[in-house]
Amino acid sequence: MNPALTIKKALKEFGFFILEGLAPLVEKNRVINKAVVKKILVYAGGSGLGDLIRVLPAIETLHANFPTASISLLATPESQGILSLSPVSAIISEIINYDSKKRHKSFFKKIILLYNLRKKNYDLIYFPSRGGGMREEVLMNLVIGAHYSLGFKKGKVGLFSTTKIELREDMPILQQNLAILKAANLEIYDEEIRLEVPEKYIKYAHEFLSEHNLNNSFPLISIHTGASWYTKYRCWPIERYVSLIEYLLKDFNAKIIIIGSTNEAEMGTTICEQFQGSSVMNMVGKTDIGQMAALIKQSDLFIGHDSGPLHIALALKVPSIAIFGLTSPRQVISSTERCKVVSKNLSCSPCYLHQPGFKPYCEDLRCLKEITAEEVVECVGKMLTEIRESTML
Repeated sequence: MNPALTIKKALKEFGFFILEGLAPLVEKNRVINKAVVKKILVYAGGSGLGDLIRVLPAIETLHANFPTASISLLATPESQGILSLSPVSAIISEIINYDSKKRHKSFFKKIILLYNLRKKNYDLIYFPSRGGGMREEVLMNLVIGAHYSLGFKKGKVGLFSTTKIELREDMPILQQNLAILKAANLEIYDEEIRLEVPEKYIKYAHEFLSEHNLNNSFPLISIHTGASWYTKYRCWPIERYVSLIEYLLKDFNAKIIIIGSTNEAEMGTTICEQFQGSSVMNMVGKTDIGQMAALIKQSDLFIGHDSGPLHIALALKVPSIAIFGLTSPRQVISSTERCKVVSKNLSCSPCYLHQPGFKPYCEDLRCLKEITAEEVVECVGKMLTEIRESTML
């Protein structure tokens, strides 16, 4: 390892150690005086689309409790397209880009961003930080500064917030995000993610389906094979998807749309090369978020991982099958959502429970590799039967 990087990492760890040691000495809780809250900053998370989607009900709750306050949103550029599907777009006064992978990756660029945010003098900061970057993001929250700060704690991490709750391993993140606000004595009016696909995107989907003679096809299945974060540890092997699609075409006469971002284009090409001239459409990297959401909404079934498109499908009430590897279904899927989970109950899984400082170490990836195409096909059959029965009622 590069000696300079080793020293940098050691200094960072030492800094975290000192700060987390001092955290118990600061004021533990502070009751919010609603009359003084005029400017709010919401952090949507640094991982992308799924994080922002699960923060949307919290933004609506903050607006309902502080109707005269302005709300600024700190979010990744690639996730912001989902706002065109949400009523939250009318609530947000300002959107601030936070690109931890590129533009704000360096320490210097982060300092400039934090300095500019600090100058805005926010009264309340909502930072539901968790996972590998939690320690750094909690420090960002502290540097930005606000009279009230709301967030998670995990062990010694997160103790600086004036309202904090322990991050749980057995509760969906969406509900936990709202639980932070409940702990701050704010009233929760709606606990569901509200997404609605605008007519222009619905028109796009209808024209696409008509062009490919898919308007009256059943089942129409949209599949997302990628993930924006730790792809290797979250995504089912490509060859398994190829096997799955072979079964879907043969056993169910399915029509299939492969979706995803431009970063996942190679995956889409690799899969669709196996099915040229068949009923498999490659739309990976060929749509924006609104168009992708419209294609998902028009589908009878969605199949994917713990990723942004899965959260879109669940919010749009599209029946879904979710393939899980290192992450926990209990932190993602609500009992009210129409979703079947395919995962392996191994002694080592799930290894990622949104703990601070997480770094994947597994090389055999049994949690993903031991899931067979036949298992997913069986799940598809059950789900399609349920869909048929529900449409006949």
